Amino acid sequence: MREVLPVFWGFQLEFMKGMRTKKLWAIMAIIIALYIPAFYYMKQEGITNELEAIAAIITFSSKTALFFLGILAIVFGAGAINKEIEDGTIRIALSKSVTRLGYILGKYVGQLVVFGVALLLTSFVTLAGLQWVGVSISKITSDVFLLNLLLLLTMLEFIAIGYIISTFVRSSGTSLGVALGVFFLLYIFLPAFVMYKAGEHAPENSSMQELLDYKADYYTKYLFYSPSSQFSVILDAVNDYKEVTKTVEINGETHTYTDYKVEYAGIDQAMKKRAVNVALLVVMTLVYLGIATWRFLRMDMR
Repeated sequence: MREVLPVFWGFQLEFMKGMRTKKLWAIMAIIIALYIPAFYYMKQEGITNELEAIAAIITFSSKTALFFLGILAIVFGAGAINKEIEDGTIRIALSKSVTRLGYILGKYVGQLVVFGVALLLTSFVTLAGLQWVGVSISKITSDVFLLNLLLLLTMLEFIAIGYIISTFVRSSGTSLGVALGVFFLLYIFLPAFVMYKAGEHAPENSSMQELLDYKADYYTKYLFYSPSSQFSVILDAVNDYKEVTKTVEINGETHTYTDYKVEYAGIDQAMKKRAVNVALLVVMTLVYLGIATWRFLRMDMR
């Protein structure tokens, strides 16, 4: 038991604190509150087709939900270590023969469980919301769970980035501002710059699928460190775009043009197609956590 305690003390502390402060329910409430407008929109528009419904949920998740949940995750991470140094919690833990490594890894696992349970429960609430709208969920149940899995992986990477900030910035108040700055850098400014550069070199007369693959290649090479960018690239692949030739008569003359037929492929197929980007969400989380752990092991706790 003494060997197990140093490893799991951080987990027990973080998980029990999350339950005691109702962090789990707060996270879930925030996520559900974000989804309510999507359900209301579908109800107002009379959307009952399952493919249209999951398309609406994906669009919402890749924009509004990702934005707010990303901020939530990085802010939680940014206050994970320095706030407890200020409160003296870490000094008490280390005085009880808890190792620094066991403490920080346990804390991270604790936050993983809290966010994971919140998103799992949210999946069930999402399915219930879709049924309330009038959508048959039999064909899209797995897509809802996979979508929230991708959200969880993205949030865990943002939390790990927050841990780095928390270990380098001793003031919890200052780290909040730094975290927001880093988030907007990763979420808006760097992707905008990369897309601008990509547009300068984009091949002409490309099909929709070729343009999406081109964007994915740029995001993989130059934004591999941005969780929101990888999330976006993966969801871009949920549809297949097939070229179709159409004709139209204008002033008695027949003209042909190329259009695209959109077919929903599913989130599972998108994850397979963008397997590298899914892997980057996992690998970069471990890299960020490794940097935070390295820094934490060398911090002065006084």
